[in-house]
Amino acid sequence: MKYLLARCLVLTGLLLGGIGIAFAGSERGSITGLWQTAGGNGYIRIYAKNGVLFGQSVGHMQDTVQQARAKGQPQILADFVPRRPGEWAKGRIYDPNSKTYYHGTLTTLDSRKLKVYGYIGFSWLGGNTIWTKVSSKSR
Repeated sequence: MKYLLARCLVLTGLLLGGIGIAFAGSERGSITGLWQTAGGNGYIRIYAKNGVLFGQSVGHMQDTVQQARAKGQPQILADFVPRRPGEWAKGRIYDPNSKTYYHGTLTTLDSRKLKVYGYIGFSWLGGNTIWTKVSSKSR
């Protein structure tokens, strides 16, 4: 009986782990790339590292993450993990204007719109902005 229970637990763990990996991989790729901020005056390059999403401010659309860092551009998004399809959570958002870090969530509204929601303390104490995906043709 213990052997059967142990096998069921291992199998369940493998299945859930596989689902999590597939979920993270499929969702992670959908928002990676270049995004224009709401005011149209900035660009954020979202990329994945070890299954987690990050976003680097880039001065020019063609800049890589490494080039932007070398130029002193701030990292805007950090540590976002998939919560459900089209939504990432538990990350941090840096606002360079106020020099403040916020907790945050990212939610796709469609293939070209991303809602970036930041809050302090409680999720209902926050605000959001909408970023637009930059098409590869305009880069």
